[in-house]
Amino acid sequence: MTMSSYNQCEDLLNSMDHDCLGASNHMEWGWDPLESTTDVNVSDDTFKVVIHPNTSKGTGAVRGDMPLVPGHIYYWEIKMEGSPMATDMIVGVGTKDFNLESSENEYTSLIGSDEKSWGYSFRGVKHHGGESLIYGQSHFRGDALIGVRLDMCRGTLEFFRNRIPLGVAFEKLNNKNPLYPMVCSTACRTNFTINYCHSLPVNLQLYCLQALDSKKTALIPFGISKMLMDSWWIPKSYSS
Repeated sequence: MTMSSYNQCEDLLNSMDHDCLGASNHMEWGWDPLESTTDVNVSDDTFKVVIHPNTSKGTGAVRGDMPLVPGHIYYWEIKMEGSPMATDMIVGVGTKDFNLESSENEYTSLIGSDEKSWGYSFRGVKHHGGESLIYGQSHFRGDALIGVRLDMCRGTLEFFRNRIPLGVAFEKLNNKNPLYPMVCSTACRTNFTINYCHSLPVNLQLYCLQALDSKKTALIPFGISKMLMDSWWIPKSYSS
């Protein structure tokens, strides 16, 4: 099979329906029903969470059930559906000891409110350490597909909106201790559904995948081309 490697794979995926990736085997983690605020419903397969299923009286949040460990690059996509009237809806990461319950009775931008968490708001703002800065675009329709790429070697966090990269949002994250995926919302009946979540260790395989990122046409065996397609989200270059 003749195909121009990495770039064409990414172009193909960008043209595909967003839900297609969810049918793959790349679902490494889900939402943890034991790591959430009280007003949260997690689906049986743990891939979907509804925050404030009936009424909202504050900020609900949930943590992923798998730690994101040093030495790996992670990428996941979350379909976010909620009210544009929300105080905030945020996708991000945080440490195990970040307090999810600190704002159950108040409407706040919870993720990013301290030094233990980093988040991207549906208002087009990034949050960390209690500070908020303009980042990316707002998506008030509340139905965007948000991608997250966490590099636990470089200590960088980058977000995507409908597969369009928004640039590195945060640098110098602690890459020695695990982090966890997290979401939060103040709005009633906010849905966060994991469509895709996959990771790769930073090793020779990753370097080889990037070496195939060429604009030249190349003959690539099916197995390798599938691996390229499955890993379309890895950075275009990598240096330790």
